[in-house]
Amino acid sequence: MPKDLSRVQTVVIAMMENRSFDHILGYLGLPDSGHPLAARIEGIQHAQTYYAHDTYQPRPITSPSLTPDPPHERENIDAQINSILGPMHGFAQSYAASSPNADPARIMEYCINAYLPSTDFLARNFATCDNWFACLPASTLPNRLMAMSGYALVDHTPSGYFQISQNLFHDNPDDLVYDWLTARKVSWRVYLGGYSFFFMQMPRILKLYEDDVQVQNLFRPLDRLIDDFKNGDVPQVVFIEPLYQDDYRRGTAQASDDHPPASLYGGQRHLKIVYDALVAGGTWNELVAFIIYDEHGSFFDHVRPPAIVTAPPPQALYSNGFGTLGVRVPGIVVSPFVQPASLCEQLFDHTSILKFLAEKFNGGKYTDLVDNRAVQNASVVLDDNLLANGAAGPPPSMDD
Repeated sequence: MPKDLSRVQTVVIAMMENRSFDHILGYLGLPDSGHPLAARIEGIQHAQTYYAHDTYQPRPITSPSLTPDPPHERENIDAQINSILGPMHGFAQSYAASSPNADPARIMEYCINAYLPSTDFLARNFATCDNWFACLPASTLPNRLMAMSGYALVDHTPSGYFQISQNLFHDNPDDLVYDWLTARKVSWRVYLGGYSFFFMQMPRILKLYEDDVQVQNLFRPLDRLIDDFKNGDVPQVVFIEPLYQDDYRRGTAQASDDHPPASLYGGQRHLKIVYDALVAGGTWNELVAFIIYDEHGSFFDHVRPPAIVTAPPPQALYSNGFGTLGVRVPGIVVSPFVQPASLCEQLFDHTSILKFLAEKFNGGKYTDLVDNRAVQNASVVLDDNLLANGAAGPPPSMDD
């Protein structure tokens, strides 16, 4: 049944990089985590049992960064989730095979709240989704293409991605979510945490950016985010991008996307900026923010991906489709319309957000690929009573 989303005026989408649910949020399921729904969360308490007889078992994190970056292309992920040792038992072996000098045990580490002050705050005060999966058992680029359009023409992320000028969509009017919103007269803006945003290398989108450089109507630096929210200068849909570890213009600046070898601390500062903006002005009582990760980055997760098929679209550069979703990733919904410290166990992937945009702005119609995908609309996270009556009180402060 459709939700009454009339109170929702602003939708915020912040996508981070390359971490699994068990690795980032799985600790919330431990009895001593302090989360009121710990026993229900499909987290580390179940992973400990699942991996009890493995050589490498879940253990608390020993460092905020990981070097080298674990392999996370399609063939690596297939080895991880369809290991000869059993489903979801191939993470350590995959890391060892690609990086012989690395410690395979590191890939089986889970974070604790001391490493994740911002994430822990958001999970305890808003809604955690413990059944949110990457769209495809593939790497960053295919999953971000799915998140932004509902289809992917590639099944790998090429080396030097941020320097490659390539059209990754069919260039139909509805292909990229920016185009879909523009065609329906829905305002949007991208905030850049660094020097690039993810689809800047596409010629058509690069021109859109270059034409906007002076006026900064569609693309703005992250340092304007808090003031814009404070001043009510906020479009209907806001995309917030971190400083990417792989951005070739990053130099010595600390990445904030959580992509190894980036430190988790950069991502925590980024998420604090995001939350400080959300609560900075009068828009708080009318927004929904989705904080998600594009894919698992080869960190362990014990939950087997659902058997949802994704066929290659027309003009795809691969012919072998996908038989399952990708590995489970962290998902948090921040809004006055969710119950504090709540848990949503519905099945989501990144197209669930496209379904949400369709429900809010287009009568539930996105594209056939998105509309027919067998995952839930992300609107099911929202509480009907709060949608009807508004927020119960002011937002909590991360600084308390």
